[in-house]
Amino acid sequence: MASQESEPAVTVAGDSEVVLADTPATRERFPWQTRGFTINCHSGREIEGRWSGVPIAPVAEAAQFPPETTHLLLTADDGYRVCIDAWFGLDGFVGFVCEELTVEGGEAYALRETPRFLAPEIDSSRTIRNLSAIKATKLQPGEDARDYETGH
Repeated sequence: MASQESEPAVTVAGDSEVVLADTPATRERFPWQTRGFTINCHSGREIEGRWSGVPIAPVAEAAQFPPETTHLLLTADDGYRVCIDAWFGLDGFVGFVCEELTVEGGEAYALRETPRFLAPEIDSSRTIRNLSAIKATKLQPGEDARDYETGH
């Protein structure tokens, strides 16, 4: 049965471009993993989840992030954008499949939108859902990363 929509893709840009999707080609090229993450919601709740996908570090190497990269600009398909420190972002992960969620107090929570940027102990505003692009960016000293961000 053919899908009317193609798989969601994430374009990763450095000196070259890599396109990630939940496809056999991505799974062969990059280490496909299942990892657990804790998301700290603004409501004060913690959400524990397991996602399957690709770690950022080998993708950054394939996309040839320049050595002067200081930040990663993460963009969702709705235009929401955050700019995070590269040292933090390179420890991140693009989750294509939400395998399991456990919310404090047992409440159901709609966090399944993927692809999703995840990183250890990340604030919920930084877990970009429906991620469409990751771009290596160099900020100048004194430049504020928030100037690159757009909210909902």
